[in-house]
Amino acid sequence: MDLNAVTVFTQVVDCGSFTQAAETLNMTKSTVSRKLAELEQHLGVRLITRSTRSLLLTPEGERFYQSSIQMHEIMSQAELEVSANQDLIRGPLNVVLPVELGHQVLAKYIHSFLKEHPNVTLNLELTNREVDIISEGIDLYAQIGELVDSSLVSRYLTTSKRVLVASPEYLEQFGDIKTPTDLKSPFRLIEVVNKAARLPKWHLQLEDGESILIELPCQLRVNTITACLTACVDGLGIAVLPEFICRDHFQTGKLVRLLPEYDMPEVSVSLVYADRQLMPKRKKVFIDYLLTAFQNRVNERTE
Repeated sequence: MDLNAVTVFTQVVDCGSFTQAAETLNMTKSTVSRKLAELEQHLGVRLITRSTRSLLLTPEGERFYQSSIQMHEIMSQAELEVSANQDLIRGPLNVVLPVELGHQVLAKYIHSFLKEHPNVTLNLELTNREVDIISEGIDLYAQIGELVDSSLVSRYLTTSKRVLVASPEYLEQFGDIKTPTDLKSPFRLIEVVNKAARLPKWHLQLEDGESILIELPCQLRVNTITACLTACVDGLGIAVLPEFICRDHFQTGKLVRLLPEYDMPEVSVSLVYADRQLMPKRKKVFIDYLLTAFQNRVNERTE
């Protein structure tokens, strides 16, 4: 039996509609309907009678609903009792991270964690797609920018400083940028557009608190920071990039920071996970490990 289908069934009953259940579960309405139909086919009985205005449980559906609630309570309690208090940190962790953040920032901390806890198996996906933490069974995700889903727990990890950059060849071709008013045609922008980051509109912050919005036509849109960086180095346009990813190129002269006297909005990075009163010890230890590592990094910089 598909336990996810059982969860869908109980949610439909609790919400009283397929539409509301789909929103709660972050699924499409068609997926909810399909899961319920598969469950009914597996059981060989109709659980819900559908009408244009309401949903009614059949007698078999009522009995199965009560049993399903008890089953979920028993399974949740058993899992938490076993995992929350165990001394040995072991078992799987499903982690999804934005590509560059995972590869260039968090990778070394993940590796050191696994060396300290060899009985943990970490399934790591680096992607810039939009994720559904609950329905996909993701233990931990890193959100760049604003968190939209208030039902999730968000723990601040670090802040990403952004800089405005271009290649010397691009500036030689189109001219220098000495003031914010120079940010106009023929200059063009290379944009990063993906589902992993919820970024603000880029603007330069002035000393008096005012700001100037960067409004340039787009030359190229890409879905990774690395692709944006490469295009910028190759002279395709101006880009807004994380400062850390540009440092080596500043030193080699492949990139120039534009208008360094002006600040840009900083972007927060948070660890995000489903809200549970108790969680497996491996997950709690992993989250605490990352938070502590980044706090230590901040302390080292300020000393």
